Amino acid sequence: MALKTLAGGGIFIYPTETLYGIGCDPFAPGQPAGKISAIKGRPENQPFIVLIPDIRFLEENAIPIPPAAAALGSHFWPGPLTLILSVPDSSPLSKIAREQTLAVRVSSHPFVQALFERRRFPLVSTSANISGADEDAARDPAKIKEIFSSHVDLFISEGYKGHILPSTILDLTCRHPEVVREGAIRISQLASVHEI
Repeated sequence: MALKTLAGGGIFIYPTETLYGIGCDPFAPGQPAGKISAIKGRPENQPFIVLIPDIRFLEENAIPIPPAAAALGSHFWPGPLTLILSVPDSSPLSKIAREQTLAVRVSSHPFVQALFERRRFPLVSTSANISGADEDAARDPAKIKEIFSSHVDLFISEGYKGHILPSTILDLTCRHPEVVREGAIRISQLASVHEI
């Protein structure tokens, strides 16, 4: 049901190993990513995190994997680490990149992994809360339903998520890796695998 919803340009709310996410297939008809920006009240030019099946998906889509991404991805993926990578114009994913960059993550959540076992595609992942609001709203299915139920096509709930931190975001498009957000994975953990 979820894959059919996404293929038709639908929007759904689903669990990840961190918060609940609002997602879509950004290549589906009807510009669903733009709809997500609208219902969250976030600027249309603000980039999304995109969940991918595995690190091989980058190679399949002509995205170079720098040494830092290879080292950190092999250690922390699947898991709550988001890497911002450069995307060449030749990549099919350049259509969803912002300023030739894309923030990607391999989720460890069984639901997300099950989706990717059935179809390999990029899945938009942005927290299920109003832009700028407390992240706790993206942990509580009751609050999520109250805010978004009339705006989404499907809601996959697994109960309250508890106090789980969002993913750590690391920008690898700079001369030296830059931490954009420290979340579930600490900087010290990253530094133990690759120089940060």
